[in-house]
Amino acid sequence: MLWKSLIALCVIGVALAEQTPVFIWGANSPSKPSLRTVPQAEFQEQLATLLKDHMVVAFVENGLSNRDFMCTNAEAKSCYAQLQGVSPKTYYTSVENPAEALRAAAQKREHNSIDANGQLVHPIKCEVGSAVVVSFEDHADSRASTLQSHDNAIAAISKQLDCNVAYLYMAAPSTAPTVQRRVRRWTAAETTGYRFIEGNQFQITFTNVMYNTQPLTVSGMSLSNSTPPSNKFSVSLATDTGKPITFDISYSSVDGYYTLSNAAYDGQNFRTPGVNAPTTFSYACGNTTWYTPTVQNKFNKMTWSSLQLQAPFSAKAKENFIFGDSWDCVGFVTPGILMGLFVVVILLVIVFLGLCWMMDIKTMDRFDDPKGKTITINASAE
Repeated sequence: MLWKSLIALCVIGVALAEQTPVFIWGANSPSKPSLRTVPQAEFQEQLATLLKDHMVVAFVENGLSNRDFMCTNAEAKSCYAQLQGVSPKTYYTSVENPAEALRAAAQKREHNSIDANGQLVHPIKCEVGSAVVVSFEDHADSRASTLQSHDNAIAAISKQLDCNVAYLYMAAPSTAPTVQRRVRRWTAAETTGYRFIEGNQFQITFTNVMYNTQPLTVSGMSLSNSTPPSNKFSVSLATDTGKPITFDISYSSVDGYYTLSNAAYDGQNFRTPGVNAPTTFSYACGNTTWYTPTVQNKFNKMTWSSLQLQAPFSAKAKENFIFGDSWDCVGFVTPGILMGLFVVVILLVIVFLGLCWMMDIKTMDRFDDPKGKTITINASAE
């Protein structure tokens, strides 16, 4: 059984080994047969030889395959127009665990990345014997445009290094984290509605606001700070009726949340329950209504559409800052979710009881034998 287990482990190890292409330039490398996979130990030894008199810069591409090197853009030109012109260059169609081989060969390693503008996040310092692994930020572009932009970035960075460098272009290991930057889209309020911002202190957007059934036109915003100004300020939105919409924004250092309170319009005070969010998030609500206290069964309301606001309460916030991630007014557990969970629990209880009853069914432990003595059951009336 032991030798069978060892064979199974070997088979699993071979199956899990990554075999990806590697493109090397800037240094002379031995050629390999295209149909042969370069073992990890052999590639590690080759990299160790390069590191004796070179610095190795490895550009790692997510999901790189041999098919990517045949990529063409909309003009039927290669996506790797810059890499095609480098020399000397060597291309290996299949290398076993190249990233692991580089990690084992280089005693000194650094990690860097290329931002959306094709620039290095940190400058690279030339040092023979060191290895720098450079990753790319992923975007939602097509594969061809992504590879083409990476090709241009690699060419630009290669020109910046004035030392003895061996460059590698290879696939990122499957276990490596993917660097992503989410491209923020403007909300409907920011493109078709109202948007007011005051430096790095406060920003608010909405598509429209109504007092009862009367639409209000907002023409401007002003802020006034209270004491101390770092914890609270007042907001005034000027309307076409000459009566401003006012409310306070306060910060709590206990939980790190900012809260909107004391909303008022035309002498009416409105309740604003739950209008709060962490300072790094923006409060957002598709449709929200603020009500005044009920007096003689009458109340007034103010309705906001696509409301979004944020108060960073931080000196590090940039001027005309962009909204942070949305802290939505709709709770995570809605009534519909609770009803669904309640029905599921009831069904699970019914299924469980049914299974228990079925498992409790027992067959007879004695059967009538036609060749044997007849089973006689004495019964008497009580």
